[in-house]
Amino acid sequence: MNLSERIEIYKAIEDYRKIPLIVYATSTRAGVPALIASDAVRLFIDQLDKIKNGKAVDILLHSSGGDALAAWKIMSMLRERFDKVNVLVPYMAFSAATILSLGANEIVMHPYSSLGPIDPQITATLPDGTKRQFAYEDLGAFLRFLTEEVGITEQSYTGPLVDRIFSAVDPLIIGASKRASELSTDVGERLLKLHIKDVDKDAARQIAEKLNKSFFAHGDAVSRTRARELNLRIAKDDVELEKLIWDAYLGLEDYMEFKKSFEPIQHFLSNETAKNTLTPNAPFIMPPNTPPQLLEKLWNNIAQQAINNLSQPALCRFTLHIGQ
Repeated sequence: MNLSERIEIYKAIEDYRKIPLIVYATSTRAGVPALIASDAVRLFIDQLDKIKNGKAVDILLHSSGGDALAAWKIMSMLRERFDKVNVLVPYMAFSAATILSLGANEIVMHPYSSLGPIDPQITATLPDGTKRQFAYEDLGAFLRFLTEEVGITEQSYTGPLVDRIFSAVDPLIIGASKRASELSTDVGERLLKLHIKDVDKDAARQIAEKLNKSFFAHGDAVSRTRARELNLRIAKDDVELEKLIWDAYLGLEDYMEFKKSFEPIQHFLSNETAKNTLTPNAPFIMPPNTPPQLLEKLWNNIAQQAINNLSQPALCRFTLHIGQ
């Protein structure tokens, strides 16, 4: 689906809602994922400057997550400008994208859509150079397993087990994961408090903690029904709007090729100019009776040409499109 077709769908959503729309999608394509990051803040500013009037805005969001602080910055910036901010989720808004959604007055969820837990994921580099990903809740689950299920409570037994954990993962990394977990809950609470004015403010903390600590897997999907059970501000079902935001997602899916796994070598070979660089040149053979002066001149020309080729820009460049 080309840009003009996608724009027509976005205009249809704006006409139906009577609210300006900003579309923000990060790649969820296998092999070339992208995440919410601080560079998106400046792009949002450009979009906000184009909206001259109105006290409300819709954000159509598709992302598997990213930087929680970037999500906080984007939403707090939106709320400085608008009295009402709504997030439209056609398919996926996980992790930091869920955090961003928590700041919305209203979250419009398609029946196919999902939010997700906001427990941060930590990637640690081990002494042997390998990387290991874990969440702070994984550590707590292990300790509960030892004390509650196995029944090991004496320090003489638990001490060596804790030492073993610290030998596998640096204690500072565990401390950093604890702070990241607290930050995730804190940012979620702050975003909820931006618009929860008619209920007890303690509810914001409870919702944020549930999203951080009550799930057994980071990829556990929070459906529309489950989101309502968590007391998130989910909009009433609207079949016509749901169709529009799903059409918008299909446009993004087609443009960003979400269903097509990205294979770098295959992409490289699909370019004829790039492909030809892998084809070996025919051997350079000179007649045995070639005069020495001519032979030296020819070899000098070949060497110079090789040097010139090395100074040329790369024949194949990969571009990651975050959205358009």
